[in-house]
Amino acid sequence: MTNLFRLFAYLRKFASFMSFALIFLAISVVLNLTQPKLIEWAIDSGITAGIVRNLVVGGVGIFLLGIVGNLANLVSGYLFIRSGQGMAHELRGSMFRKVVSFSFINFDKWRTGELMVRLNSDVNTVRMFVRMGLFMIAQSVVMIIGSVIFMFHTDVRLASIMALLMGGTLAFSITIVSFLRPLFLKMRAKLDDLNNTLQENLAGAKVVRAFNRQSFEKEKFELKNRGFYMMAVKIGYFFSIVLPFMLFIGNFAITLILWVGGTEIIQNYHAGTTGFTLGQLIAFNNYAMMAIFPLIMLGMVLNFISMASASAERIFQVLKEKPGISMPENPVLPEKIRGKIEFDGISFGYGEGEDAVQDVNLTIAPGEKIGIIGGTGSGKSSLASLIPRLYDPRKGIIRIDGVDIREYNPIELRKKIGIVLQDPILFSGGIRQNILYGNPEGGESVAEWAAGIAQAMPFIDEKGWDSSIGERGTHLSGGQRQRVAIARALASKPAILILDDVTSSLDLETERNVTKGIYEKLDGMTVLIISQKIQTIKMSDRIIVMDKGRISGIGTHDTLIQDNEIYRKIAETQDEFIH
Repeated sequence: MTNLFRLFAYLRKFASFMSFALIFLAISVVLNLTQPKLIEWAIDSGITAGIVRNLVVGGVGIFLLGIVGNLANLVSGYLFIRSGQGMAHELRGSMFRKVVSFSFINFDKWRTGELMVRLNSDVNTVRMFVRMGLFMIAQSVVMIIGSVIFMFHTDVRLASIMALLMGGTLAFSITIVSFLRPLFLKMRAKLDDLNNTLQENLAGAKVVRAFNRQSFEKEKFELKNRGFYMMAVKIGYFFSIVLPFMLFIGNFAITLILWVGGTEIIQNYHAGTTGFTLGQLIAFNNYAMMAIFPLIMLGMVLNFISMASASAERIFQVLKEKPGISMPENPVLPEKIRGKIEFDGISFGYGEGEDAVQDVNLTIAPGEKIGIIGGTGSGKSSLASLIPRLYDPRKGIIRIDGVDIREYNPIELRKKIGIVLQDPILFSGGIRQNILYGNPEGGESVAEWAAGIAQAMPFIDEKGWDSSIGERGTHLSGGQRQRVAIARALASKPAILILDDVTSSLDLETERNVTKGIYEKLDGMTVLIISQKIQTIKMSDRIIVMDKGRISGIGTHDTLIQDNEIYRKIAETQDEFIH
């Protein structure tokens, strides 16, 4: 509940809308509360007294009050809608900015489908609460208070009976809220699971079909879908019992009032005495309906509060998430980087697991071309991911140009570092747009230069610079996607370039031309090439051999063939490629 109130801070920009919405809502309620008094007057002074003029005046007054009240209600509803949509816009923007600030550590923790549910469904739940919940709460509270006042003014005895029934109904509603909130939290968690399964299946659709696992995925989705369905049905069953019960209480209250009040009127009529009139009974009955049914509505709104509160809690879990990479208090702005890299006693591991990199000490000179090789799980990619601060090491210091990278502004630092990951991700749009993604102002010459080194020009000339590559580059082959990703990193004109096994889908000739261009045309740029292939890294100034998270050897191709057993064994298995 506290988190839901905290979200109201996002309504500050729309305080004027909310203020006028409440004013018009109050006008609407006051006019509605006035109508039963006019009905009472029209009946007692018009129908009962036989004065047609009073009946006509009362009818016209009721009609005019209804029109003005409904217009005020319409304006209030519009302003609540405007405020709710504005709040959702601000909240969704804040959440997305938070997600954008996440490091790889955070994304290791959060699943994509889960984040999508929180940014969309949970925000919409809170928006609907502002749009409808606050509107109904304000309307119900004012209507109930006003109705109770008028009921006591009309007849104290009947008002006391209504007060007892209303108190019991309110207590029942509050009990329901405390019961429903954990159920709504569980339902949202089930929705997370369902969306994660759906997202994974759609992202891996080609793999699913390649391994003919459609039946397995259908069963897995059905299991998650069934779990969400059962929880939603459980809540639905609860509402199917609660709502009719509360409506029964409301109808019982109205029936009781008509019976008690009607009996008194009949008795007065037979006794020939004055007292409780027919007009008062009709007016009281209207006020009773104005009180009891908003109270029932308020009970439903309290359940809505449970939903919104559960969503607010999930939203704040994202908003309170601290980025895995912290921003220094007085960050150094790396205006120009020469490219010297120092690893000083570096150890690193993922989560609570064992170290993937252990006690690494290494200095890379500016402009040096470094090859990194080793078996699967040897720590090659983990070591490289520390340079742009995708992760922070558990121990040790990494320096670039003699400055601890934790002192740099990480956003500015990454502008100086180009990186191509093992699984290159491209965005829907044109080839030119993807290549210039990290340097939108680079222009045609930069795109052509980068594409030339990446050996992408042949298929670009065939397809066209602005041809759509599809979602995640599905209109390109694996080798074409890798070459576009290499060109994208080059086009950002980085001081340090990291290529993580990015030639695995290239044919031998293309790979040779790409690596030749990297070694010969990137003079002054510090380059780290991670590969499983000797052919890719043999021209490096130095080659680092990784084994079980440690550096097993450093040297040129020729010296490592002689001195390092791990490198020699790798070379022997690729003998046809190294001559």
